[in-house]
Amino acid sequence: MSRTGGLYTAAQRQVINQMLKLAASDDKKKIVKAFNLAEKITPDQYKGSVRFVADKIEDDHPALLIAKHVTSKLSPRCRDAFIECLIVNTLLRGVDKRKKLIEETGNNAPTTILMSPTMRCNLSCEGCYASEYDIRHDLDRALMQKIVDEGNDMGVYLFTLLGGEPFMWEELLDFARENKDAYFQVFTNGTLLDHDLIDELAEIGNIAPMLSLEGSPRLTDERRGEGVHEQVMEIMDHLGEAGVLFGYSCTVMRHNWQALVSDEFVDPLVAKGALLAWHFLYMPIGRDPDTSLMLTAEERNQFRVDIHRIRDTKPIFPIDFWGDAPWVNGCIAGKHYMHINSSGWVEPCIFTHFATDNIRDVSLMEAFNSPFFREIRRRQPFNHNLLMPCMWIDNPTQAREIVAATGARPTHPGGDVMLTDLQDDLDRYASEVDHLYSPIWSCLSVEKEDPADLHARTARIVEAARR
Repeated sequence: MSRTGGLYTAAQRQVINQMLKLAASDDKKKIVKAFNLAEKITPDQYKGSVRFVADKIEDDHPALLIAKHVTSKLSPRCRDAFIECLIVNTLLRGVDKRKKLIEETGNNAPTTILMSPTMRCNLSCEGCYASEYDIRHDLDRALMQKIVDEGNDMGVYLFTLLGGEPFMWEELLDFARENKDAYFQVFTNGTLLDHDLIDELAEIGNIAPMLSLEGSPRLTDERRGEGVHEQVMEIMDHLGEAGVLFGYSCTVMRHNWQALVSDEFVDPLVAKGALLAWHFLYMPIGRDPDTSLMLTAEERNQFRVDIHRIRDTKPIFPIDFWGDAPWVNGCIAGKHYMHINSSGWVEPCIFTHFATDNIRDVSLMEAFNSPFFREIRRRQPFNHNLLMPCMWIDNPTQAREIVAATGARPTHPGGDVMLTDLQDDLDRYASEVDHLYSPIWSCLSVEKEDPADLHARTARIVEAARR
């Protein structure tokens, strides 16, 4: 019987059930034992990550509280979906499927698929990366099902829904109900979630909302509209009470980055039950692109440091989509994920508004292994300095060469602005980031350096760059 067959899966689930009982305990030793069990059934490439978390918990890291939240505070359906869809399907069954696919066909498969079922939205936020897409087109139910079915065949069970506002796609809840093997992370402005809908999310189980915030009430309302911050706070309260797994998402700009890493912002969200926090640097694409909104090299580095501090001291898992790139060997666009926009164009990243294939005309396998995607993977990582992962703002020459070599076309008018109007600005920006990050990366590459010494050396580098 195959490793993904009945007996093996049943054995995995027995171990997982034992893990859950241990993880729900107040005894730290039992929780560490749960992670030791997890390590035994985890595929080789993820064993190090599981061991890392176990060691952190043993050292009284706040990750202990995250594990206990999942086992004791999520609704039964949300907890079961987390286990079945993310642990069993994505981490165990999916890894085996993807490995077999690569061995048998030579084709790559993503770890997750991003989809924007609609670009319609009830808000009009400053600098929205998705604002220039055509709002007249939605992905229909049959096409969405094709994506999920073909994704499952490739070993993908984790799907991320964006937009637009995904909850404006009226079939979202029914779609999640019909695809119980899949898990849907939904990036939402949150304003369409009411108590009845949240209660449905607790009952369905396999939808995890990530609510957009900009920092303080003033910053959020300035970008998203008056009263939005208060509305999102109330929604988070009910999500926590209902036992729905949720988090938040932020666009990191020059005027809000300090607020996003402040205790005044983060602590109330942790208290409401947020477990995950996504942070995306502002990218000059979409509505009125403006490079002056981008973090300077120095600000970007300090933001990276602050995210590490939050992760080490609070029971929430914050992700800095750029600063955490060393964990995944640089950019993972077109390698571990893809984005399908509401017109069906298959993009390597939500910030790369270029494509060569439309999902209406090709299979997922064909799109993910197109010359465009293969060329991206061939060049990754784009820089030996993994703190500079992006082909657009850190290594813009790479983006230009990839587009020229593959014939990729913009997926909406103005989608090529980073290749045209902003080319000189981005070249200057990349040079400034390299000036600061090259010596910092050299520091980080020194093995087993005392953290205090590393921090002091990094501070000296920043001060020298400032001069």
